[in-house]
Amino acid sequence: MARSTATRRENCCEGSRRIWLRQAGWPPEYEQGLRWHQDRRNLITVGVIANPAAGKDIRRLVAAGRVVSNQEKANTLRRVFAGLVSANVDRVLVMPDLSRLAAPAMEDVENQIEARYLEMPRIDHQDGSTRAARMMADAGAGAIVTLGGDGTNRVVAKGVGDVPLVPISTGTNNVFPQMIEGTLAGIAAGSVAMGVVGVDAAITRCKRFDIFVDEELVDIALIDAAVSTEMFVGARAVWNMDTVEDVFLTRAEPASIGISAVGSQLRPVSIDEPLGLHLRLGEGDGPTARSVKAPIAPGMVPEVAVSEWDVMQPGERRRIDRRPGTIALDGEREVTLLPNQVVEIALTLDGPKVVDVAHALRLLAPKIDTGE
Repeated sequence: MARSTATRRENCCEGSRRIWLRQAGWPPEYEQGLRWHQDRRNLITVGVIANPAAGKDIRRLVAAGRVVSNQEKANTLRRVFAGLVSANVDRVLVMPDLSRLAAPAMEDVENQIEARYLEMPRIDHQDGSTRAARMMADAGAGAIVTLGGDGTNRVVAKGVGDVPLVPISTGTNNVFPQMIEGTLAGIAAGSVAMGVVGVDAAITRCKRFDIFVDEELVDIALIDAAVSTEMFVGARAVWNMDTVEDVFLTRAEPASIGISAVGSQLRPVSIDEPLGLHLRLGEGDGPTARSVKAPIAPGMVPEVAVSEWDVMQPGERRRIDRRPGTIALDGEREVTLLPNQVVEIALTLDGPKVVDVAHALRLLAPKIDTGE
């Protein structure tokens, strides 16, 4: 597998830097230390962020959401690591968590690749995932594998920068992550990190919503932002559509489940279409008023009234006037709407990069000349 030209260029520059150090009279020890640090940066690295809380929220009680145990997540990680080894990755950086989900996988590959935890506290809080993603990006990770749902990937996206994500679904209403076998996800992530020629065609830059409060960017959403009449964050998850007034969508795919499924019954929107949707829920008699049935949660297919809806363009900002209330981001209430605030939402095309695993594997397959 070919390594990227960027890596070769960096090695060339490093050689010139060492010659300069010798000419300037720096001691050999400095050059050795520089070489060690440079070698660490040049390791083909993949990050792994697994959320122990994914797949365990209130929707297991109010809907038929599946429960993904920590044992299953640990087994998935073992398969991911096996895929990374097969792709010749040098190093795996793991976000530490209180459940130690990656411990069995790290033991499996102990004598094959370097696998270690990031130097950060073991915390099961969303800020930890953002921090871990930022540390992995700073350490030169070529890809990051995530285990979780839309919410997990939302907080990872805050810190990931331009590092491509390989999201494995272990949450509830998942549109962003993929239902993919762990071994295959590991192979795809490793190949992307290695810079295998052509595999970057499987990487897509996603859309996102930016949430502004008094002109300050306070949060983001990758798939949907729902304005709720609920005054408190509470259990976070949104499952009762009677409490939702407005819905903003970056994607609306008929094969998805969750709030975005409502939009898919009005105007399907794919991952690479440069537009979004805005839905106003409730009874109405306007030209775009509709009543649709949509799977908003596992086992829940209610009829949802839409009073009006339209398309949002990139860069367009819309004001949110509901007070009091909350905004649910990718299915979980995060932003509290307070009096005297100016709250706006904007669609941007500058979301995280995501790897289509199936597409990546097709690109990695041998090209056979049939002579036809």
